[in-house]
Amino acid sequence: MTPSMLIERAVYLGNFIILFETQDGEMRTIDFKPLLSGFMGAFDSLRNEEVFKKFYVDTGILTWDVDLPKKSDKQINQFDIAPEYIFENSTPVVMDKGEYRINVTQNM
Repeated sequence: MTPSMLIERAVYLGNFIILFETQDGEMRTIDFKPLLSGFMGAFDSLRNEEVFKKFYVDTGILTWDVDLPKKSDKQINQFDIAPEYIFENSTPVVMDKGEYRINVTQNM
């Protein structure tokens, strides 16, 4: 994984779309609706928009705190999606230079 795939910061735009900035400064958007509509299991919790929009960036990766089904004797409380998937399924934001920057300290 390259630093350009790691996320520096992100903000929820609504309708399961996230705008994010990579650690290399590239701005991109990703629409999670196709991913969430095609899978069951761990993604079930993220289909709830109130849960979905409570993501945060942890070491360059979009992460959610959710209650997932137990695997063996452990309860899983975090869920993340591979940066490679996010990068490959996102779209670059094209704007005139200097016109964009996410200035948030926390996801809202």
